[in-house]
Amino acid sequence: MPALLLSHSAIMQDHDWNDLKYLLAIHRTGSFSEAGRKAGVSETTVSRRIAALENKLNVKLIQKGGLNGYELSDIGLEIIEHAEVIEQQNADIRDLASNLGTSTSGIVRVSAVPLVINRILVPELKRIQQSHPNITIELVPETRNIDLTKREADLAIRLARPVAGGLKTTARRIGQLHYAVFGHAEATSDTTDTTAWIGYDESQASFPQAIWLNAAIAASPDGANALTVLDATTAFEAVAAGIGKTILPRRVAAMDRRLRELVRPRGLPPLPKRDVWLLSHTSQNSSAAVNAVKDWLAEVQWA
Repeated sequence: MPALLLSHSAIMQDHDWNDLKYLLAIHRTGSFSEAGRKAGVSETTVSRRIAALENKLNVKLIQKGGLNGYELSDIGLEIIEHAEVIEQQNADIRDLASNLGTSTSGIVRVSAVPLVINRILVPELKRIQQSHPNITIELVPETRNIDLTKREADLAIRLARPVAGGLKTTARRIGQLHYAVFGHAEATSDTTDTTAWIGYDESQASFPQAIWLNAAIAASPDGANALTVLDATTAFEAVAAGIGKTILPRRVAAMDRRLRELVRPRGLPPLPKRDVWLLSHTSQNSSAAVNAVKDWLAEVQWA
């Protein structure tokens, strides 16, 4: 009997711990393709690694369902609790090793909405690369609020004051985005432009820019808009393609020659401003690399 138990134990330990990160990614995204993007690998790789994990454990971990197509099975949900503990402990080990060193080096993951990542942070990368060549910045474009306590990123940029995060998460205001009206570069005139508005989907209705645009659309002669989008990146490209006009952060849009700033129509409320907040985890307060990236982000020109 002991020999049988030993044999069973050996089989159960044969799985690759690294495959648990793919299980975590599917649990958080509900999609093999999104899980692959999150993990930096192809959808095929995610599928192959999950199949290998299921084979090693001899259980079914993923099943069809959920909002994005896939969800964890009952046993998968039980295993994910242990996977999150392993993820946390691995992050703690990394933090411990990082904090013991005095050199400014390592990988720092920064999360923000795609527009901020692509239009503000990417153009600023050379500055930190020149001052800290041993730091690798990993930019994570996410429209959702990622969880720093689960180490989905080391730092997160949000466009509203955080209302949750726990005692282990700290936040500081590092700037402000100022919005302005933008149309295609070939718009006829600032004051007579009659191009339709590009608005936001109802799921985004609580955001300041969506509230302003709803007022603008309601005040337009026909009360209609040219396009409805889910995120600012799509709105930006739609304006650049000449589909309509919308409001965008001036810091972002003014740098693109395909766009032209227009005068705010009379009778509409003042254009919104959004505070930029930087979130970090208290366990990394003594990390030289993380603190260097914090300083870089605080020096970015946001307005």
